[in-house]
Amino acid sequence: MVGIFPDRASLIRLVGAVLAEQNDEWAEGRRYMGLEILAKLRRTGHQAPEPSTEPAALIA
Repeated sequence: MVGIFPDRASLIRLVGAVLAEQNDEWAEGRRYMGLEILAKLRRTGHQAPEPSTEPAALIA
């Protein structure tokens, strides 16, 4: 090892934390609706739109 980390376990913890953060960012980007939209819907009392099951909408 380079000598920056005191032992292998600390390196693994750091890499795990970085990967977990990347996964969270990836999941946020793929979310159907962002957290801001969901918070706005909650404040206004509106319900989120239901996903369409129409064949044409699924292709688009």
